[in-house]
Amino acid sequence: MDLPVQSQPTSPAKAIRAFCLECCKESAQEVKLCPAAECPLHPFRMGKNPFRKTKALTEEQKQKMAEGRERFNLSKSIDNQCDSEKVYHGSIKTYPTPTFEEIMLSNGKYPTYGNFPEEGVGS
Repeated sequence: MDLPVQSQPTSPAKAIRAFCLECCKESAQEVKLCPAAECPLHPFRMGKNPFRKTKALTEEQKQKMAEGRERFNLSKSIDNQCDSEKVYHGSIKTYPTPTFEEIMLSNGKYPTYGNFPEEGVGS
């Protein structure tokens, strides 16, 4: 059996999966139902290591993970809100360019075009 030449390195589990697919004529269903239990690769045929033990997390680690998920979900919801304000130029998303007046108003500065006396002062 000739092995295919790969352009990039791969994980051992993916290599075993590829071998099993080739052995079963590229049928994932046949790999799943493979009857060759004596094959040393049989336990690994689904692309996973069945002997790998899961790591037990402490309550503190679970709490940190939950906080991280909440921060991530919050950031995604903020991104979705900002998407409605974006202007699409092809595939690039940008915010609309503010006008001079909007910039001055957001900085708390109001443009003045002359010295106008306030109403009721000096008259």
